[in-house]
Amino acid sequence: MVGKLELAFDADRLKIFYERIFPYKLFFKWLSYDKLKSNDSRALQSINDQEVLSDYFYNREFSFTLANDVYCRYLCYKTADEFKANLVSRVPHKIDIGAVFNMAPSRHLSCGDKKAFVPMEKEMVFDIDMDAYDEVRSCCSGANVCQKCWSYLNIAAKLLTDMLRDEFDFTCCLWVFSGRRGIHCWICDPEARNMQNEMRTAVTNYCSVNVGNELSGKLQLHYPLHPNLRKAYEYLKPFFEQIVIEE
Repeated sequence: MVGKLELAFDADRLKIFYERIFPYKLFFKWLSYDKLKSNDSRALQSINDQEVLSDYFYNREFSFTLANDVYCRYLCYKTADEFKANLVSRVPHKIDIGAVFNMAPSRHLSCGDKKAFVPMEKEMVFDIDMDAYDEVRSCCSGANVCQKCWSYLNIAAKLLTDMLRDEFDFTCCLWVFSGRRGIHCWICDPEARNMQNEMRTAVTNYCSVNVGNELSGKLQLHYPLHPNLRKAYEYLKPFFEQIVIEE
């Protein structure tokens, strides 16, 4: 019987990944949201061209976590190739995508007054962690995920996507694996990117259910159910037998 193969982290392979596989062109195009500028209109057809610039992308803050937990903030890039070159040279173990500011993050100290450096836009991001299902899944626990318990994340993503579309008219929802124990939903609609913190909190609270804690106990629902919860209940009901009982 062959034991489970554990692959050790390899910085050399990570560098090859950034050189040959990482989709930096699509990354640049996505986070520019077509807000490109160029003196040559033909250059807009190719994001390979160094003349294709995006102030929108340039004003976006990136943070890298390098080897030995070295943290680098206020990184920004004018072009896709410049972004790739820095990935290859620094080989970050983790990339964090920040807000779009009113100026290039690399110039944040030049403005003097800290209040002059302000965020303008940021995608709204929902985080669903697998360990939140530890009380109901019997196959894995913590950050471990298998094909069976992945079904919980799959159904949660479908339910939340429908809720965001039907209740808030958000249609540009990008689901990505977080890299560890769950999935993130990047809501990229212009209305979501321009939301103030109070509005983001209101949307999050609307989509959340208090599942309790070690002091308050388990989840408690009050009847009659809120129409949104009733809709979610009817949606999830057919999956109960398949996921919880059979699988």
